[in-house]
Order: sequence, then structure tokens, then C-alpha cells
Amino acid sequence: MDGNTMLELIDLRAGYDTVRGFVRAVDGVNLRLKSGEFLGIAGESGCGKSTLAYAIMGLLRDQARVESGAILFKGRDLVRASAEEWKQLRWTGMAMVFQSAMNALNPVLSVGEQLVDAIHAHRKVSEAEARAMAVEMLALVDINGDRLKSYPHQLSGGMRQRVMIAMALILKPDLLVMDEPTTALDVVVQRSIIEKIAELREKLGFSVIFITHDLSLLVEISDTLAVMYAGKVCEYGPARGLFDGPLHPYSRGLMNSFPSLTGPITRMGGIEGRTPELLALPPGCRFAPRCPEAVERCREAEPALLPAGADRSCACWLHGETR
Repeated sequence: MDGNTMLELIDLRAGYDTVRGFVRAVDGVNLRLKSGEFLGIAGESGCGKSTLAYAIMGLLRDQARVESGAILFKGRDLVRASAEEWKQLRWTGMAMVFQSAMNALNPVLSVGEQLVDAIHAHRKVSEAEARAMAVEMLALVDINGDRLKSYPHQLSGGMRQRVMIAMALILKPDLLVMDEPTTALDVVVQRSIIEKIAELREKLGFSVIFITHDLSLLVEISDTLAVMYAGKVCEYGPARGLFDGPLHPYSRGLMNSFPSLTGPITRMGGIEGRTPELLALPPGCRFAPRCPEAVERCREAEPALLPAGADRSCACWLHGETR
């Protein structure tokens, strides 16, 4: 791991113990995130994105667990970290913005109380200093300090999500993990949230992992994109290059599933079928049963994620060094 690498995942496998066996929702994922980099992870529901995020944050509980592999944060393997080590690391070294702000925020505590509590959990500062830090952070996400007295239900969806971003960044972590933070918001609010994250990253210098099902949402602000399907990364590379010229049929299908906000009106395609059951995966390529370009080899052997041009990787028999 070089000095510029913030986070590295090595052959990471994670999932859930069930009565039918272990469901591996993350299956051999290898990713590297540089300091200050914005990594977008896209894929359909059920492809393993959220499990990956929770594994990185050490939040898998009960029947959920990391099965094997390594999560290196600044060179330190978090898979072997103790509960006390995780407690010290969360919010100070890495923080997370969850999908539903209304569910993540405590409904019976004011915004100010929740921000101040987060500060007191990790910093020995006075009440006045903590409140000043809270006001300063709210200002960074364009929320007036008067809102410290407000409760979550008194805020709009966009404001609640910006409060969650403020709470995640209040202790200046080096890594921010965002699990579909704009899914329940309209497109105008989505745009404002995305722009605010980009602005804060430029100002504070943290790295970002942004998880969503919408590739088009990520392309403008991501440095790198990873596309996941059935627990694996099927394509990886620079955001603009991957968006302009996706190699994997699944990546193209994802992009054809969303209308373009600019340019000519085109017919959306979508992807036929549904994601496979993880305890009954098809032989060969996991996407083969839904792939319009699948050949016999795709149904017999699973392709590895291998180089497919400058800074690009693809797990497809039709592209790259797997040909």
C-alpha cells in the first residue's frame, strides 16, 4: 500500500448466515481509494453495494459478517480491529451517511443535541465549543444555525440529508461513505446535495465512496467508477471513460435504464430479468442469463476482472485480456 492510498479492499468476502447457508453478498472485491478521491459504486438493488459499505464501516451485525479478505485503512487491517478500536475510528477517521435520514436521525432529539452528542462522544470540549462547531458545520451545508433547535420532522428531506452530511463531517474524517443518500429526494434536491458534497470535498479534502443505482448521477463528480453485479465488481475505471464507453453489457444496460438530463431524447432500454439468487448462482458469468451478448463460453466459465485498456478493468469474455 503506497502513501497516497486511503483505503484498499483485498479479496473481500462478506455476507449473511442463513438457515440455507452463508449468503455471500460481497464476493472477492478488490478496490483501491486514493486520498481525496471520489469513488462511485453503482449497481441494482441486491448487488452487494450496501453490504460492502457496512463491511467497510464495521457495521455488519448479528448474522452479517466479513468472511475473509482485508480492509486496509491507511495500512491498518480493520477486519481484525476490536470493538474499542472501531469506536475510536468511526466519525473521526471514517464516517457514513445513510440512505434514509429520517430513520438515521433520532426523532426525539433536536438537530443541535444530536450534533453536540456526536462531538462529545469523541472530543473533550465544552458545551459552548461543541455548539459553535455544530453551527459552523451547519453553515457549511447551507443551514442556518437557528435550526439547531429544530427536530428532524420539522426539516425538509433535503435539509435532513444535509444535517446527516454535517453530522458525518463534524469531526473532519478522512473518508466519507455515502449509501444512496439521495434516493428518496427529487432530482433538483439530488443535484444540490451532489454539488454540496463536491464543494465540501474540495474544501476539506476527504475521500468519498458514493453508492447508488444511478450511474448518470455519479459521472460528473466521481473520479473513478466501479459497477457491481451479484456481489462482484464487473467493470472499473475512470468515471468519464467508463460512462462514455462502457465495456460490460451490464454497465450499458444500467445507463440505458435512466433518461439523460441533457442532449436528445432517446428510448430507454433497461435490463430484462432479475438479479440471481446468491445461493443459486448460474454457472459461468453471473450476468449471462440476462445478457443479450452472451455466448456459450459465458455460460461455462466465470470471467475474472482483468485489464481492458488504460486504467480500465472488465470482467467479460468479450473484452480485455479475458478474450
